[in-house]
Amino acid sequence: MTVTPTLTAPGIVLRPLIPTDAAALFIALSDPDVQLYRRAPAHTALFETQAYIADTLAKSRAAWAITIEGSEALGRLALRVPQPDTGEFGIVIRAAAQGRGLGLKAIQLAEDFAFGDVGVRVLRANIDIENAASRGLFARAGFQIAAHLTADRTTDLGVRDSVLMEKLR
Repeated sequence: MTVTPTLTAPGIVLRPLIPTDAAALFIALSDPDVQLYRRAPAHTALFETQAYIADTLAKSRAAWAITIEGSEALGRLALRVPQPDTGEFGIVIRAAAQGRGLGLKAIQLAEDFAFGDVGVRVLRANIDIENAASRGLFARAGFQIAAHLTADRTTDLGVRDSVLMEKLR
């Protein structure tokens, strides 16, 4: 991973995700409702969140803590670049911080970075077909459904279909 920049806009600061964010992110990652559509079950111990952060940092081009003023992580946004021209977003926000526009602002800030500094041509998000909140979030950010992927993921809910949403530079 290369250096993750701090990105700011009114009402939000995306700062680099760090290992000490584990306790704050555990709030979101241990919530079964927040984690309903993830490929992994809700975390039951802090060490799981610590490992999750380490994995995110190792596999991401950039990984941010979603914050109000740069302090406690209310969620995280990661940008992976599996191909030189393609970026993939993954986002999680704790339940108490949802519905305030943080996810949309985070995606918009990070997409400017991805399209500009990183130079990707397309951004994608792979979302469980029934995750209406996440599909709506990415739609509000200008992403469109590019594909329906049958039996694409396995979660606690079983084998699941997903939609691939994307936005072109």
